[in-house]
Amino acid sequence: METFIKTYKIDKTICKNLIKYHNKNKEYKGEGRCYSKTGIDKNIKDSTDVMFFNPSNDVNIINFFKELSKCVTNYIDTYFLQGQYRTSILNLIQHYKPGQGFKIWHYENGGDGIDRVLVYMLYLNTLKDGGTEWDFQKVKLNAVEGDLVIWPAAFTHRHKGVISNKQEKYIATGWLESV
Repeated sequence: METFIKTYKIDKTICKNLIKYHNKNKEYKGEGRCYSKTGIDKNIKDSTDVMFFNPSNDVNIINFFKELSKCVTNYIDTYFLQGQYRTSILNLIQHYKPGQGFKIWHYENGGDGIDRVLVYMLYLNTLKDGGTEWDFQKVKLNAVEGDLVIWPAAFTHRHKGVISNKQEKYIATGWLESV
């Protein structure tokens, strides 16, 4: 059965540079946001996020988007997707300390005004006991440095983090929207 979850390989130098970008960044860094009725809820998502943007002049971000573009083009061609797509202006580098993560099942295009079609996630480091799992597809991936995963943003691809209690996890993630 086709899962529509596709993995590509990205140069590990890009991963290392995005981790450095996250660690040095002060301007766009903050606690990860996932809201419940009472505000930010760390029982849902617990992370430190750095936002990065499409129009960035940072060479590390530019290099990442060049590689992402190749992978997205392949994904679109593989599944014969029609229309035009662009990455959302806002993208994230997320850092999870041991025991932290996105802990509940969720999908990426819920909510008003959200026109996300695809999701991308790049594992920036390798973990022995962490990654991501998709509920309905019964797919579980280990976090492997340089693995870029693309999948549909719809409810059909509900997923959550596989939490490592021993290692920290870094990912870069964002969305593709229809134009």
